[in-house]
Amino acid sequence: MSSILLASLVTLIAAPQDGTTLYRPGISIKDQDISLRSWGSGICSETEEDAYEGTTSIRVTTKNLFQGGILTWMKPVDLASAYDDKSNLLRITFKSLDATVSSGGSGKAGGLPGAAGTGTGGGGKGGAAGAGGFGGAAGAGGFGGGGQRGGAPTGGGGRQGGPGGFPGAPGGFGQGGPGGTSSSASDDTLKTMRLIISTTDGKKSEALIPASTTVGVERGWKQAGIPLQAIKGFDKTNKVIKDISFSGDVSTAFYVGDLRVISDRTPIRAEPNFRTAVCSVNNTLTFSATGYGGSSVLKYTWDFDDADGIQVDAEGQSVNYRFRTASNDLKNPATMRPNGEFTITLTVSDEYGLKTPYTTTIKVKVNP
Repeated sequence: MSSILLASLVTLIAAPQDGTTLYRPGISIKDQDISLRSWGSGICSETEEDAYEGTTSIRVTTKNLFQGGILTWMKPVDLASAYDDKSNLLRITFKSLDATVSSGGSGKAGGLPGAAGTGTGGGGKGGAAGAGGFGGAAGAGGFGGGGQRGGAPTGGGGRQGGPGGFPGAPGGFGQGGPGGTSSSASDDTLKTMRLIISTTDGKKSEALIPASTTVGVERGWKQAGIPLQAIKGFDKTNKVIKDISFSGDVSTAFYVGDLRVISDRTPIRAEPNFRTAVCSVNNTLTFSATGYGGSSVLKYTWDFDDADGIQVDAEGQSVNYRFRTASNDLKNPATMRPNGEFTITLTVSDEYGLKTPYTTTIKVKVNP
């Protein structure tokens, strides 16, 4: 089945339904009763440089996960009723730019915490490639602003922190390296967006949105959705949003073109780049897949031999794998596989585990 046909079928099955709109394209922020301000050394402004629809969007310049821009709603947005349905996602339409600012040495001690914060430390360092999962050692504090990155190898002084928050979970939220043999984005590409949501009861919650595995829309714009029930700490708030702070994991800029709550029950489907293949021992094959799941952020995992059970051998939308043994070597019966083929299993799931994963297989014959 072609990727285009698959996408059409999935769309017909369950197209996302729009709900509450927080930022609507084609209308100025003034007319939407939204104000913008900078967070730390970040910059946030309305711009005509690019637009998802209409002529304007919101540009956020970020240095790291603790500096960026803040959107404030003069009329707070109540999402209490929307929260009860697990299919409701907060969906952001965005367009990222590759980082062009070279970084100096790390800054000295972090700045002072934001007004509502309880800590200033950043998250721990992300896991090494292949480790996946959360970051390393515990961060020093909560969701407060971090220090400004220094311009020289010895580091610069700290700057005033951004909006504060409640203490963070151990290990921070650094993006883990991809598992197995999967490829990763370059160091200067936006991989994670961080949203800190402040509600009218004075509480804060956090959403980390993968930016590199999201759904492409058009003209470089992408869409990513996080279930309201997956936003860390949102369940403990009154769910009436006053402002949202935006930042990214690298020094770059991105545009926000649309922000709304949608109901997305779209089932996950995927199509690999091939279904069967033949190669020789020590050959390397590239496996990739195109997945569809509405606005859900998708995760791709691969098992390269079902003979030892289905497990995660690699993670990523495109991975390479080298076959070191044959699948049909009559001289070595212990390596023989059913029908002389390896069965590769692809599993595509949503990042937050609220949808049923999709699984399919690929057959590869490896000659001696």
